[in-house]
Amino acid sequence: MKLGGLVTIALWSSLCVGQQVHVSEAQSGVVLTVSAQRPYQLISGEIKTPMLGVECDQKGKKTAHLLRFQPGSAIAEGSPESSGQWLFNMTIGGITHAAPWVQYGDTVTFAYFSKNEAERLKFIQSVLSSGTVSIEFVPFLTGATTTAVFDVSKLRDEVNKHPECATQ
Repeated sequence: MKLGGLVTIALWSSLCVGQQVHVSEAQSGVVLTVSAQRPYQLISGEIKTPMLGVECDQKGKKTAHLLRFQPGSAIAEGSPESSGQWLFNMTIGGITHAAPWVQYGDTVTFAYFSKNEAERLKFIQSVLSSGTVSIEFVPFLTGATTTAVFDVSKLRDEVNKHPECATQ
C-alpha cells in the first residue's frame, strides 16, 4: 500500500511541476516565472523547459512591466524580422496571432515589444487573464516548430501579491 501511495504522489507531483511560480529579485523589483507544461528535446538529446514570466520594477511611484519569454535554448537563425523583432505565434484566449518580441539581456531571453508601458501592460493583462498561453518557436538546429504551453493562472495570482506589479 505504501508503494502505491508513493507512486501516486510522484505522478501527481510531475503533473504540477509546470504550475509552480518561481520568484526572484530584480534590480528594483521582482521577476515571476512559470515553466511550460512540457519540456522539449534538442537534437543533442538535451531537455529544455521554456519559461514565461513577468518582470515588475518600481522606481519611486512609477512601475514598469515586462513580459519575458525564455525558450530554453537559442532560436533558429532567420527568424528575426529586419527591425530586430522576432515574431512568435501566440495563442491567447483561443486566438492565435504573431506577437513581436526583442532579445532582452542575452540571446535566450526575449521581452514582449510594445510602443509604451500602457500597451505592454494591456497585453500582459490579456495574457494573465487567459488561463493558458502558448508560444510557437523553432529551437536552433532542430528545424522543428515547438509549442510551449503555459498555465498562467498561478502566475496571475502571484503577480497580484506583489506591490511592484501594481497596475495603478
